[in-house]
Amino acid sequence: MTSTFSLPDALCMTTVAAVADDLRALPLDGDVVLDVSALAAPDLSVVQLIHSLRLEAGAQGGDVRLSAPAGEALTALLHRAGFSDAMTPDDNAFWFHGVPLQ
Repeated sequence: MTSTFSLPDALCMTTVAAVADDLRALPLDGDVVLDVSALAAPDLSVVQLIHSLRLEAGAQGGDVRLSAPAGEALTALLHRAGFSDAMTPDDNAFWFHGVPLQ
């Protein structure tokens, strides 16, 4: 079973708890597709939320993927936070659908 979930545009540390509650309601033993295209100014809490969701889904036999490669705001955050410097091929496949970073 595939569940699709769109992250809201104003997702940040002050709003992430409510979204985390919504994500906990998803069946994580199947596929979860996250639409992150609306994210306007994400902070590290968004990356943590997505990373935690991936780990929990993996532990339950499921998988999380992005509906499209990370957009400009999320890519900029990953660069600023240093994630792009230590990105594994699996991380690149998740965040950027395997497209090499510029």
